[in-house]
Amino acid sequence: MMNNLVFLGRGSGYHTGEQNTAAYIKKNETLLLIDCGETVFKSILEKQLVEGVKEINVLITHMHSDHIGSLGGFIGFCYWKYKIVTKIYFNEKEKISMFLELLGLRENESFIVENAENKRINSLGLTFTGLITKHVKAINTYSYKIEFDNGNDIFYSGDTYETNFDAIPYLKSGNLIYHDACLNDDNGNVHTSLRVLSEIIPKEYRHQIYCIHIDGDNFVEEAEKRGFNVVEVI
Repeated sequence: MMNNLVFLGRGSGYHTGEQNTAAYIKKNETLLLIDCGETVFKSILEKQLVEGVKEINVLITHMHSDHIGSLGGFIGFCYWKYKIVTKIYFNEKEKISMFLELLGLRENESFIVENAENKRINSLGLTFTGLITKHVKAINTYSYKIEFDNGNDIFYSGDTYETNFDAIPYLKSGNLIYHDACLNDDNGNVHTSLRVLSEIIPKEYRHQIYCIHIDGDNFVEEAEKRGFNVVEVI
């Protein structure tokens, strides 16, 4: 599909061998990054993703450290080396601004923050919006619907234990879903187990599901056995 995301990592917060889950779209001089956890800035440097870029956009799903842990370093680097002001999209502007300012960054200097309601990035030909979802009680978490001008849209679940939209009509239209998935199936699990995901998604649509934020060394085998895809880190 034309609109597949490229991933820098696919692991859960404590499954560090897979690196923190983060994805991007890069086209011409524009970079769109989804989350920037502890391992992400290092991967960005290794892949030289900022080379040739003039516009940087970052969607934040929530403020756990495996999703924003290297955001400050990334913003500072982009401003210091390239004089790029990073655009952060998150529906809790005050919290993310305070976090970054505590790291010594200045809003409206090295970064700006906007909400994630029906925002458009013309250079990528897409529009996105954030939807609150269920993860943990301490902080709010958001998923994203990304709509592309050329069709075949994307739903990106973020960390969640409950899919917060009607997935089946979305899949019937040929769209893709990137969904939090794990082997852990304990009571009180704050992520979506493969069992739960299998109950939500009929077999005929599972090839349109890409598992993210994975745990366990045999996760890929178990997910593919059920008919799901698992994102690859490139």
